[in-house]
Amino acid sequence: MPNNKAELSFWDHITELIRRLRIVFIAVAASSMFVMGFPTNIANLSITNPWHSTIAQLFIRKIQADLIPPEVELLPISWFAPLEVYLFVSIMLGVVISSPVIMYEVYKFINPALHERERRGILKFVGSFTGLFVFGVLFGYVLIMPASVRALVLASDFLGLPLMFEFSEFFSFVMMGLLLSGFMFTFPVFLVLLVKVGVLKTSYVTHNRKYLYPGLIVLISIVDPDPTVITEVALIIPVIILTEISILIARRYEQK
Repeated sequence: MPNNKAELSFWDHITELIRRLRIVFIAVAASSMFVMGFPTNIANLSITNPWHSTIAQLFIRKIQADLIPPEVELLPISWFAPLEVYLFVSIMLGVVISSPVIMYEVYKFINPALHERERRGILKFVGSFTGLFVFGVLFGYVLIMPASVRALVLASDFLGLPLMFEFSEFFSFVMMGLLLSGFMFTFPVFLVLLVKVGVLKTSYVTHNRKYLYPGLIVLISIVDPDPTVITEVALIIPVIILTEISILIARRYEQK
């Protein structure tokens, strides 16, 4: 790795970014394969019956039990829909499990010239990112996605449409919504990190609140697969609160 004291060239930064992305890819792939194949009940494994329940399969059934109303029916339109859902859910779970590695690699890339005291602080950022990300996913699972699914079901019922939805599209909608919720909750961590490395000032953030928060709403609406405004309203309120708290924390780094 290049000397921390030397200024990296453009291609050095690209090389370093590729190296970090490669590590993230390996972590996500390994985590995805783990949830895809690891049995939930090792005691029932046998050579004569290789089929067993996995973590991904358990999560898919959990989503169906918690989020799908009894009157709704999911239809696997395509032959490959079950496999697509299984792979997609496994990858999304792999991203969640790999979230500490993702934050660690982001931190190492964005702040290569660390002092010894700052290196000890890396655990705070990794822990904060992981905690907020997991909390955001749980927040989406408990509050946002049930409300979004119910709103879509009510819309179909209001229009007199049969309550039948495509299997893979439903799980894509749910998993993308959960990941969006998780990553939006980590926005304050990146704000503090940018202030810490001197890229951003808290005064700039506070003076541009009227642009920042509407911009976040627009970003959520672009990425969010939910056609209703439930996700935008439910996410922006806690994100604003966390952002205001992160500004106070970031000011302490500026004072240092």
